[in-house]
Amino acid sequence: MRIEDVRVTSIAADRVEVSAMCGGRSLYYRLPASHLSRQAIGDALVVSVLAPAMRAGSPIRLPDGIAISSTLAAQLDVAQRVWMSWNPRLRKVEIEAKLYEPEKAGVGVSVFYAGGVDSSYSLLAHLAEIEFLVIVFGFDHSMNDDEARENIERNGRFAAKLGKQFMVVDSNHSRFVTQSGVSRTFIFGATLAAIGLLLGMKRCYIASSHSTANPMPQGSHPALDPCFSNGATEIVHDDTSVSRLEKTWAVAERPDVLENLRVCWEFPNHNCGACPKCLRTMTALKLRGVQGPFPALTDLRRVREMAAQSEVEFVMSMLLAAHAKGDVKIERELRKGLRRHDWGEVLRYLDLALTGGKLLRLRRARSAEADLVKVNLRPDIDLD
Repeated sequence: MRIEDVRVTSIAADRVEVSAMCGGRSLYYRLPASHLSRQAIGDALVVSVLAPAMRAGSPIRLPDGIAISSTLAAQLDVAQRVWMSWNPRLRKVEIEAKLYEPEKAGVGVSVFYAGGVDSSYSLLAHLAEIEFLVIVFGFDHSMNDDEARENIERNGRFAAKLGKQFMVVDSNHSRFVTQSGVSRTFIFGATLAAIGLLLGMKRCYIASSHSTANPMPQGSHPALDPCFSNGATEIVHDDTSVSRLEKTWAVAERPDVLENLRVCWEFPNHNCGACPKCLRTMTALKLRGVQGPFPALTDLRRVREMAAQSEVEFVMSMLLAAHAKGDVKIERELRKGLRRHDWGEVLRYLDLALTGGKLLRLRRARSAEADLVKVNLRPDIDLD
């Protein structure tokens, strides 16, 4: 994949756009000009296009004058092998670029903060060390101008109350990788790492999603994220020793952080109280005796529905907590939800055993992401 027409363009007061044409597609990052690390531009671009290049089986070629860190270059072989272990459609590619030696460590420590449970916990866990809260637009939620403005104002006020600086970054990287045949869920750790490199931080924390009880493969992973460090910026996949329930309870101990908690799948600036993610967080908070910025959880049958749709790791920790607290009603609903989940798994494995995965292939073919590279630990299903 050829990277061409690399530009740094001033777009507003203390705002700059780093852009390039990568394999014929436009890629950009918009960030504070005062924090741009120019030496890391090549690093960020290589990290950004690595998975799409592997999807195409195309070597990465940087233009003259754009180099990558020798530290990063030495670690990308591991990153590629991790990705290939998750999806054999990817092929190892060479990187054709000049190398540079990082001059010095970056400046500042940041956490990518979206207001959810994971990033709120990482913020609290490293509160004394963290100087910058970084929010990324174009990464997850699609927001209109009013929603984005409200989001920036609310999180900006929150950061100021904590005595932290607030940074806004905008990128089309998620759309870029999707157009290149790679799922965003396969690549989002690289998106955040590229931004951390461009910001020239000394250390960037990416909040973990899963604990060591269930270290499932996904776009941000403890085996993957550190590979994108470049010798000046350390990319840290944060603590995996704590469960989502423990994180939620830690946030509940800080009313100021709890009040800013936003987890909803449906809305970027308030919690609907009806989607599985809201209900999962509401259940965890109820077990702690706290409501937070959510509607009251009165109909416990919704807990059952949530448990049937959530990952077992998250449900199991809540079930054990409900049992320990003697909360018979929540425990009962969680158990019923787990049974529904387990029946779904039974049907899935029966399909694999009896038909060789025909139903699963049919469902995949109907998916909007049917042809995108994503985590696939059963490639035998895709064999003709």
